[in-house]
Amino acid sequence: MAHWLLQHNPARGACGSGDWTVRRYQDRIEAGDDVVLWHSGRDGGVVAVGTVTEGPHDGVITVVLHGTPPVARDTLRADERFRDAPILRMPAGSNPFPLTAPQWQAIAEHTR
Repeated sequence: MAHWLLQHNPARGACGSGDWTVRRYQDRIEAGDDVVLWHSGRDGGVVAVGTVTEGPHDGVITVVLHGTPPVARDTLRADERFRDAPILRMPAGSNPFPLTAPQWQAIAEHTR
């Protein structure tokens, strides 16, 4: 099982469960993989966790997301397990961003 981060700019409107366009790693994403929703911007960070339910098909995956108490970017940046995450190093990258097991664990612990 892999772990993925999907980024969304909340200034562009609401988002959540459903279909997401993915430009990278289409050969590595599978149903059952973990996924986290990251809001970009000044107050960015984790806002939901969930699962990939389908895909990818023609560059689209389907996910189910569940809201979680927000975890601020600065909180995760301070966690040594997360500080080298691609979303922090390349925030302008395209979806999805891969997460290592320790990075996923850091998110899981902060969303409990």
